Amino acid sequence: MKTFAPFNPFVVLGLVWGLWLVAQILLPHAAGVALTLLPVAISWHWLRPDPQRGASASATTESSGPNTVQAARADTLARDVDEALACRGHILYRLDLRRKAYDYISPNVEALVGQAPAVLTDDGGWSHIQARIPPADAAHIRSRIRTALSETPTGPCDIELEYRLRDAQGQTRWLRDSVRLVRDDSGRVCHTTGAAIEITETKTAEQRVLVTLRAIGDAVLATDVEGRITLFNPGATALTGWQEAEAVGRRLSEVLTFAPTVDHRPAALPVDAVLKTGVVMRCPEAMMLIARNGCRIPVLDSTAPIQMAGDPAPVGVVIVLRDERASSESLRRLNESEARYRTLVESSPVGIFHFDREHHITFVNSRFSDILERSAEQLIGLDLKTLADESVLPAVRAALEGHQGRYEGPYHDRESARDIRFSIRTAPVFDTPGNVVGGVGIVEDYTARYDAERKLRESETRYALAMRGTNEGLWDWNPLTMELFLSSRLMALLGEAAESLRTTSDAWLARMHPDDRDVYYLRMVAHLKGETQHFELEFRMATHDGSYRWFRSRGIAQRDEQGNAYRMVGSMGDITARKRAEMQLTNELAFSRTLVDSLPVGLCVAQRDGSLTLLNPYLCRITGYTADDLGALALTDLIIAEDRPVIQQRLERAYDEGAAWAETQVESRDGRHLPVSFLARRVTLHDVDQLLCITTDISERKNAEQQMRNLNRELESRVTDRTAQLAAAVKELETFSYSVSHDLRSPLRAIDGYARIIRDDYREAFTQEAHVLFERMLAAVARMSDLIDDLLELSHVSRRPLNRNAIDLSAMAEQVVETLAQAKPTRQVSIHIDPGMTLFADAKLLHIAIENLLGNAWKFTAKVADAELRFFSFKENKEAVFCVEDNGAGFDMRYADKLFGPFQRLHTDRDFEGTGIGLATVSRIIQRHGGRVWAEGEINRGARFYFTLGSIDK
Repeated sequence: MKTFAPFNPFVVLGLVWGLWLVAQILLPHAAGVALTLLPVAISWHWLRPDPQRGASASATTESSGPNTVQAARADTLARDVDEALACRGHILYRLDLRRKAYDYISPNVEALVGQAPAVLTDDGGWSHIQARIPPADAAHIRSRIRTALSETPTGPCDIELEYRLRDAQGQTRWLRDSVRLVRDDSGRVCHTTGAAIEITETKTAEQRVLVTLRAIGDAVLATDVEGRITLFNPGATALTGWQEAEAVGRRLSEVLTFAPTVDHRPAALPVDAVLKTGVVMRCPEAMMLIARNGCRIPVLDSTAPIQMAGDPAPVGVVIVLRDERASSESLRRLNESEARYRTLVESSPVGIFHFDREHHITFVNSRFSDILERSAEQLIGLDLKTLADESVLPAVRAALEGHQGRYEGPYHDRESARDIRFSIRTAPVFDTPGNVVGGVGIVEDYTARYDAERKLRESETRYALAMRGTNEGLWDWNPLTMELFLSSRLMALLGEAAESLRTTSDAWLARMHPDDRDVYYLRMVAHLKGETQHFELEFRMATHDGSYRWFRSRGIAQRDEQGNAYRMVGSMGDITARKRAEMQLTNELAFSRTLVDSLPVGLCVAQRDGSLTLLNPYLCRITGYTADDLGALALTDLIIAEDRPVIQQRLERAYDEGAAWAETQVESRDGRHLPVSFLARRVTLHDVDQLLCITTDISERKNAEQQMRNLNRELESRVTDRTAQLAAAVKELETFSYSVSHDLRSPLRAIDGYARIIRDDYREAFTQEAHVLFERMLAAVARMSDLIDDLLELSHVSRRPLNRNAIDLSAMAEQVVETLAQAKPTRQVSIHIDPGMTLFADAKLLHIAIENLLGNAWKFTAKVADAELRFFSFKENKEAVFCVEDNGAGFDMRYADKLFGPFQRLHTDRDFEGTGIGLATVSRIIQRHGGRVWAEGEINRGARFYFTLGSIDK
């Protein structure tokens, strides 16, 4: 993969516009310079197929299922090619030299040459490009190609070209073109593939801008709209003391600081006004620039907007500062005088401050700031009446009245709540006519002497306590006599109760761990000989209870004039806890390494340049490379060629955002392509941002997804078949309903009509028993008609579409009960319906269900003296449950599962009339709404019918 370093077009654009504005400022009578810059493509990559890889992939495809895998790869390749061609940063193409036309070319070529890709891909279409290349450049291209082909006699040949091209507007563009020349079987070049980027700005603007800026003697700066410095020439470095690398990226206010004006107003450049108005502005007077070293430099300024071609909104400003020190001798003398005065004032051991007639502080030296423990920025402009107490103000007022003032005594600082003692002497300051314009004060702080004495006493006390309370023990050894002194703290570290101990070095070595004695001896001798600057060692010592603890000992030898050590003093501290922590950390690192090596995913750490470290065995296993091989490869070398630009972009995103993810394919050493899930997460190792990359084999998941897609297609086919069958069944049901409604009713009407004619016309010819039989026959016909009506209603309920709306269920129940009462006005029934029961359902269907439930309750309480009927609701598991309860005939719970089936009746017609369809209709309606219905009851003790409408009733 070939890449080119990205080039920032906005930097070039800003620099060129900056030069234009500088030219306008420095050479106001010069002609304007028109500079037009276009963006430079950021980066691009070669997409080059590998013949060996293709052969291996083809073999794999043929063995694992050619049609499916080839189709998937073709789709993936087509998508990747479309994405690559659509990239605006570069122009990708393939040129067929036989047809002298392009096989494909990026769509953005039309904006460059004014010809659509379709024109360029027609036979002879290359002539549109060839005609725009100057003859000299074309000859140079041919020479380069001939040289490259001679150097590479066989196989493909890669070459990089730079040439000019006349664009659609007639302007000359520079292009950098990376080309691959491909030969056919006879060795002739049959086509070329390449990627081109524009480098016009790089060729024409970069050197021009840099040379011009460095040749300008004045300070030139450029900023963006946020006030951050983007350009800083050598003149600015010489003027301000800031280096270019330090200044670029900082805010302008951090680098350029100006002293207040004579009337104490803040001084600043008109950057905001220029950005707002888009016009060049200059300050009417010279401003005093405070350089980085504190030096004050008078400068003249000019601030101009940076505007893009065709866009009046400024994208930044260019600032030119001219050093005025050399232009005025009087100003130089003034600066020298002011510098001498400031040096004298700043080096003064007393505090000095200036104030104006309004009691505002106008100047303070560093000593005055130290006395009040405030910065100069906090003090300048502060009203003295808010700074000092009443005892100090008379001296200030005396100076403003033209007299000298003096005060000695205590002073309470309100800001820090400190009580100090000092003396203040004030004197007036006169202007040329002799008027008092302010005053100067000299402050001498006597508190410092008291603080110094107090701190000295505290220091002596702290030293004495440190000798006794330090966490490290002290030792003092005489190499000549071998006498060794151990402090009380050191004895405590060894578990001894003695305050201190005088012993010998031999006894000391006897307590040391045998494995550490030789190292201790060698280090000590080396220091005594002067081979090391100090003695330092970590070793183990036996404590009072016989256990060993880790100690760290440091010491230095005192030497005579000949360099011989005559005394050695040092300290020793217990580091057992640290050693244990180090051991634990070592164990944890070993565990982490074992865990990484055991992970069933590929894991590595990639650096900025793509090199790999911290590889685990699984990554070697899936790629087929050894750890040494992977260490010599870049991360993107493991990715298939067509996915490398995507993975490179994900890596950049991971550095910027902290993490990035993608699905891609890893190319193993033997050419196999393995689908993987790739995750990159930014981590900091050794203070350097790197990427932890995790590669997970998703071959099984991809196979499962393919199987799922196949299964989905099969299920969709089945659903289509079942839908057709269901539609046929519905059609048959509609036909059946029509037959029931028409074909069955006609015989019933005939039977009913003839029976009534015979009964009425021949009434006297029949006996009373015959008339009873006629009545029964007519009742059976009516019951059959009602049964047909109920069956049709059940059929209509099943097919009717739902039209849900908000329903007042309480009002609906009241209407049903009122209708029942009008049909049986003589019945006395106690009825209770809860108010405010509402839900969201189909009003017509729900009315049928309520009518059936309340009608059954009304019917089955007909033989009860004190009939009661209740309709109420309650919450159960956050679900609204509705209940119709009565104290009528009830039913046997053993047969509760038969209640909601068509024609299922638990009572005879002699007891209670009915068709057995009502509750089946209720069940069908409730199920259509996504709810459920059930019943509870006892024989002769009533029944309760419950129903819900699922989530709809909420």
